Amino acid sequence: MRIGIVCPYNYFRPGGVQVLIRGIADTLQQRGHYVRIIAPKPRKVPKDVPDDLVLIGTSTEFNTPFATKADLGMSGSNETIDALFEEHKFDILHLHEPGMPVLSAQLLSRSNAVNIGTMHATLPSGAVSKSFVTFMLPYAKYIDPKIDLVTAVSDSAKQSAIVYSPKRKVTIIPNGIDINKYQPKDNKDKNRSMTNKTKTIVYVGRLEKRKGARYLIEAYAELCKHHKDIRLIIIGDGGLRKSLEAQVEKLQAPNVKFLGFVSEKKKIEYLQKADLFVSPALFGESFGIVLVEAMAAGCVTLAGNNSGYQTVMTGRGRLSLVNPKSTDDFWQRMELLIYDQEIRKLWLEWAKNHIKQFDYSIITSMYLDVYKQGLKKRKANK
Repeated sequence: MRIGIVCPYNYFRPGGVQVLIRGIADTLQQRGHYVRIIAPKPRKVPKDVPDDLVLIGTSTEFNTPFATKADLGMSGSNETIDALFEEHKFDILHLHEPGMPVLSAQLLSRSNAVNIGTMHATLPSGAVSKSFVTFMLPYAKYIDPKIDLVTAVSDSAKQSAIVYSPKRKVTIIPNGIDINKYQPKDNKDKNRSMTNKTKTIVYVGRLEKRKGARYLIEAYAELCKHHKDIRLIIIGDGGLRKSLEAQVEKLQAPNVKFLGFVSEKKKIEYLQKADLFVSPALFGESFGIVLVEAMAAGCVTLAGNNSGYQTVMTGRGRLSLVNPKSTDDFWQRMELLIYDQEIRKLWLEWAKNHIKQFDYSIITSMYLDVYKQGLKKRKANK
């Protein structure tokens, strides 16, 4: 099968969509399929560009209405797009976040392949979201007839997809990871707090409002009033870094370290060694790939109770959901998940089985089934 996978964002900027696309592309190629990733060309192109990556058009960074930044693909020339399709002759064009303007719409308008759309975004409730949806509806009506089948990464993302395509059948295929990549190589007891003298809490994510890092710092400062053997490591960067560093100083929260961006290898090492991973995102999460990564690394996880994270933390994992804005609940839940060894053991047993469903081998097979459905549908309509 010849497959084009469209990334609407700057491929080189860290993000869950980019990571998923890379993982699915690699797994498809391992199974013998021809794959090219199509992404907008950023202003600064790194020296090492993967051989299977095709850069067209441009990407532009802007602030979204949802307290986050996006680096979206702007239009490429029709001649370039036609040449792309002529060279690669895709059977499948798989567009992630096809509702993101404007490169996806251009590709759809000139594609003769079977077009698959995957929805990732979760829109927060409120007036801003309603205004955004109203603004986007004409665009959605344009691209909707050009897409053969629609998938979403969670029920939360499915609800957003239905806003744009109310009559669509939407297949849920969760995000995935390479589980083996994250699992520790040794067989040591992962109930780390039993042996570690200093307990380590790790945060990984962009430092922006919706990620809720300020609430983690507030809760951590309170936890430090009751325990002295803990430290907080913050991995990631963003516009709020200076204000968060000032907050740490104001609250006199001890043992807090801001690392900025780190390599994927380093990130995994921190997760494998941490006693607790915390992601206190407030909204805008359709799934929660960082939660799955932490669980695969054998790390007990605490998460904000947004709708996307709720789709991941099911069963016993619901113990990990907390309202980040409730400082008392937040620090006490951190305390419980760090120091209660019986709960940690039960939680880790649950997580070990729960994450198996998110391995790329399973997720890729689910996408291949959708591709085959799309090809069959297209053949039947001829």
